[in-house]
Amino acid sequence: MTNSLIIIGKELVYNEPYMSYAKEELKKYIEYFDNQEILNKNDSDFFIKLEDLINKFDQTVILCAKHSFTFVNKIISTISDDRLELKDDMLIPSKTVVYSKNSYLIKKDEKIINVLCAKENDKLPDILVKDNLSHRSFTIINIDIDSVKLLIEPICSTYEIKIDATPLIDGWIKINASSYKYGNLDNFIKALKNLFSDKFIDNSDIVEHIVKRLEVSGKKITAVESCTGGLICSMITKISGSSAIFDGGIVSYANHIKKSWIGVSKDTLERWGAVSENCVKEMLDGIILASGADFALATSGIAGPTGSSDGKPVGTVFVGVKCKNQDAKIKRLLLQGDRHYIETQSAYHAFKLLLEENKKIFF
Repeated sequence: MTNSLIIIGKELVYNEPYMSYAKEELKKYIEYFDNQEILNKNDSDFFIKLEDLINKFDQTVILCAKHSFTFVNKIISTISDDRLELKDDMLIPSKTVVYSKNSYLIKKDEKIINVLCAKENDKLPDILVKDNLSHRSFTIINIDIDSVKLLIEPICSTYEIKIDATPLIDGWIKINASSYKYGNLDNFIKALKNLFSDKFIDNSDIVEHIVKRLEVSGKKITAVESCTGGLICSMITKISGSSAIFDGGIVSYANHIKKSWIGVSKDTLERWGAVSENCVKEMLDGIILASGADFALATSGIAGPTGSSDGKPVGTVFVGVKCKNQDAKIKRLLLQGDRHYIETQSAYHAFKLLLEENKKIFF
């Protein structure tokens, strides 16, 4: 089954926090959209574009701004050879299969359409479509994307599966698998688990996987961040249930905070600088001592676009992980991209390092 998301209303597109929230909610019902489009109801060919998109995909979710809702309903009614009818203060097609406040689902031939009236700063209406599990997203780490594709291709053929793969960072491959009509996703996933036993994570969100496995093992994690500015802590705490495994972390952006809050020595900062293996090691030692956590992550680097120096260009980042009562593992990175992308990659590398050093817990 193929899925499409259509967004109607520029104000929705411009409101990035709301759109991020809406897409996360939609992901709970449809894990993967084969197509995403933004349409303007004032375009002369709006009707044709909308009808064409609906006909191309098995399920279509239309997220429209409040002022476009009734207009879109008229279009859907026309496309479906229907008429509008007043139901619970909504003018919606009379052939509507199921509806709730500001949301309805209608079928056109074999196509399923769910129209939602989205209002900024308000809860998203009920999502009435569901994925039929023809898609699964998962993660494979510590292997390059070419090798992954080479190894998976024969298995895809056996179980009639198509994959789309992308490297979030080197050695962290996110894959979406979709089944053909007679494909078998469950057996495909089982085969991959056997093939990539210590590399396969049956979740597209590694941080969610980490939180769940830490909770099962009764362990806690913390983070001390410099260049990522709290991003790692944010990624952990956005996961429901993270309070069971995370008590807190520290953003030690300035050197005097590194010294006074987590005990990085003056000598280390003067001799090696904040962007160094030595500094990250002491940051990890300090946060483990301060928090009492079982695991700690740390980052220190130059996210840019300014701040580079001789031998430390923009994108130079040190990430580290430490298990209580064990030596720290630290990695030097040279990342590319703008400030936000470097910060995000740094956080991903820190989480990947945690997985690599603790396979018994996470695999």
